[in-house]
Amino acid sequence: MFKIREFSQLSQVSIKTLRYYDQLGLLKPASIDPCTGYRYYTTTQLFRLNRIIAFKELGFTLEQIMHLLDEQISIEQIRGMFRLKQAEIQALIEDEQTRLTRLEGRLRRIECEQEALPQHEIVLKAIEPQQVVSIRDKIPPPTLPLMLAELDQYLKRYGVVPSEKQPYLVLWHGCEECDDATDLEVARPITQCIPENERFHVQTLRAYQTVASILHRCPVQSVCSASIDLADWIEAHHYQIVDNQPRREVHLTQEDGALSIAEVQLPVKRIS
Repeated sequence: MFKIREFSQLSQVSIKTLRYYDQLGLLKPASIDPCTGYRYYTTTQLFRLNRIIAFKELGFTLEQIMHLLDEQISIEQIRGMFRLKQAEIQALIEDEQTRLTRLEGRLRRIECEQEALPQHEIVLKAIEPQQVVSIRDKIPPPTLPLMLAELDQYLKRYGVVPSEKQPYLVLWHGCEECDDATDLEVARPITQCIPENERFHVQTLRAYQTVASILHRCPVQSVCSASIDLADWIEAHHYQIVDNQPRREVHLTQEDGALSIAEVQLPVKRIS
């Protein structure tokens, strides 16, 4: 029998950790002196402790290790836990590899631009579903503010008075047969019930697990040049744009009559 200090020296595990394992019920002392409260361990308990250490090195939590060491657990359950941990680690490796690829791309851009940081930062993010009221039409982009004004007038009719500081969305659907016009949709987020008709539509914009996003200043009445940077990034980082989905622009604030701070969002998927 070994006192806790001796057992700590043998196992190279701190006394604090051994006491914590005792509290969890993960490795309880073989006996405790009722008079002194000293904890005593046996040599055979080194095998259990070494297994705990090995499982920790594999990335299992202490709670998971308690299940793995449970005498009632079957070999099939142990195999399943190992497979889940394997999948978890593989996903982490893929995430880190993606991060490494993005870092390498940034480094190349910085080197090509003579150590200057890129003008726009591009990030991957998820977006939640959002209820909006919108107008969709085939129009020349310069007339987009007129559509927004029309939408705001409709909302005011039902007691909703949008502020210039409130975001609005523009969905660029594209139109191959429109010549000078573009299939555009302007939308305002809503939190209350608004009636709809042939001109004004209430809908829930779908969620996306992954969009490539870029925040920038852009002209209100034309296509943003930052979309070119976004397209270059998508191609360089081995993503592709999801088919048949509009490009979203979330106009966060309007600095003046000509420029707006906007976020462009493109739904993307990884190229396998």
